Amino acid sequence: MAVISDALKLTPPATGTAGGTQVVFQTTAGGNLILSAPGSNRLSGKQFYLQASGYVSGGAGTYTATIQPILYGDASLATVTTKPLFSATAGTLAYTGTAAAGLTIPWSMLAQLEGDNVSQTFYGNVEGQAGATYKSPTVSVAPVSTINFATEPPIKFAVGMTTGGTLGAAPKLVITEFGLYQE
Repeated sequence: MAVISDALKLTPPATGTAGGTQVVFQTTAGGNLILSAPGSNRLSGKQFYLQASGYVSGGAGTYTATIQPILYGDASLATVTTKPLFSATAGTLAYTGTAAAGLTIPWSMLAQLEGDNVSQTFYGNVEGQAGATYKSPTVSVAPVSTINFATEPPIKFAVGMTTGGTLGAAPKLVITEFGLYQE
């Protein structure tokens, strides 16, 4: 697949921390990590893919936590992180031990999307995995805003994580891939 846009090549992400709340991945400068689709009708009427992945780790100790990746999307930069398109089924991160490394589980989401300027919206299906827990492709929730594929950029995406429970000492939420692709 050809790379359309890769958010991590443009902006380095910060390592997030969790405390039982919803977190949107940030840049090292402190803003939200946003992936913008190209405009000029490049994606109008064409299928494209979004892929995001990473891992969550908890430090030494005894704990059980849930890890649930979330994909956001909207035309407006101001509201992109308030418009969830998909939530993966929560995976479990459970650990009992004293090793300094603790436990790490991977997570990933893959979206197959399409849209056009006639309807001024986009739809698709998204699948996700958090550790050993997989959620099969589900139709994404369409954003409220209309999408104009001729504008630059027509749509923006963000990735977040909901965590529940505790993750031990020094928990980390890491994103290692966040890109748009086209065949």
